Amino acid sequence: MTEAETPPAGSHRDLPGRNGSLAELLGLEQVERHSFRGLSRRGGMHRKFGGEIAGQAAMAAGLTVARERTLHSAHTHFLREGNSDAPVTYRVRPVRDGTSISTRQVDGLQDGHLICQLTASFQREGAGFDHQIPRGSAPPPEQLPTVEELLRDDPENLAWAQAVMARGSVEFRFPIPPNRVVASRGASTPPRQRIWIRARAPLPGGPLMHRAALLYLSDYLLLSVAATHHGVIPQDPGIQFATIDHSVWFHHFRRADEWLLHEQESPWAGQGLALCRGFLFDRDGALVASTQQQGLLRRRDSGVRVPG
Repeated sequence: MTEAETPPAGSHRDLPGRNGSLAELLGLEQVERHSFRGLSRRGGMHRKFGGEIAGQAAMAAGLTVARERTLHSAHTHFLREGNSDAPVTYRVRPVRDGTSISTRQVDGLQDGHLICQLTASFQREGAGFDHQIPRGSAPPPEQLPTVEELLRDDPENLAWAQAVMARGSVEFRFPIPPNRVVASRGASTPPRQRIWIRARAPLPGGPLMHRAALLYLSDYLLLSVAATHHGVIPQDPGIQFATIDHSVWFHHFRRADEWLLHEQESPWAGQGLALCRGFLFDRDGALVASTQQQGLLRRRDSGVRVPG
């Protein structure tokens, strides 16, 4: 961003209005030229959701880049547990502005502690070769039951799903019941899952807002695919479960308030770690983004502590 493009302190570039939903969560207050403050949403949980941190950090990075350059990759390392009771300050370092690529590094700080680092890359889009993996396929979300309909006879998992959706202002639809339903009974699930997901309320703004929101959405249920494969859920008291890093590569622009299908899988777990990855498709099967995440997954008697 040039000096002329720098928004005044307290402004919300790329955010026409704040509506108390995901747009409000991703909206940042500018406190210095390359420093921004993001709010937190408790929603009954002390730990700040990793998707919140990653999405806000990506917004901060994008607010220092020329408008014509769009976010094409974001890599977040979670260093310390975030507190949902306090805001986070995001300090952006402009690493490089090349002919077609801009790179930014963002430090997320809370109460004087570094809780995350994000590296984001922005591209001046151009023509090139074109291909993708086979198109995603699932019944359209309108033909699937709502979460309330799907889990009406399972009050415990229904309460979980409603709390997660309310806290994040998101909406889910599952082609089959989520893996958590099986794992909550102690049974193993296949190491894969499909979920339709979108922001519940319409999102204002342009590509930066929607890709930051997509980064936020991509964190939902991804690492849990590894846990449920072993018949456990992240909330089990004997389980250590925490995301270490999360990466997203953006391919085609799609709005985050429209339905996207996240096909998730866990190809490996071992040594107290688990690797999960996914592909986000639009309803026509076009590949919108690729995701990958690694986290801690172990029993608490292993002697290794979750970062925090």
